[in-house]
Amino acid sequence: MLLGFLTRPAAVALIIDMLVAIVSTKIPILLERDFWSMAHEARTDWSMLLGSVFLLIVGAGKWSMDWRLANRDEHENP
Repeated sequence: MLLGFLTRPAAVALIIDMLVAIVSTKIPILLERDFWSMAHEARTDWSMLLGSVFLLIVGAGKWSMDWRLANRDEHENP
C-alpha cells in the first residue's frame, strides 16, 4: 500500500481488519466501562478505518504504481 500498488484491494482488507479489531476489543470496553473509555482506546482504530475508507473511495493518486500501470500506454507512446 505504501507504493500505491493494489491500493483498493489492500484498503478492503484493512477495513475488514479494523472492523474486527473494533468489534472484538473495543465493544467489550464499552460494555464494561463507559463510552469515553472506549472512545479513548479506539481513536487509532477509527483513524485507520476512516483512512482506509478514504483510500478505497479515492484510490492511490497520480504518484502510485496503480496509476502508472493504468496509464502505461500514455507514457510509452507519447
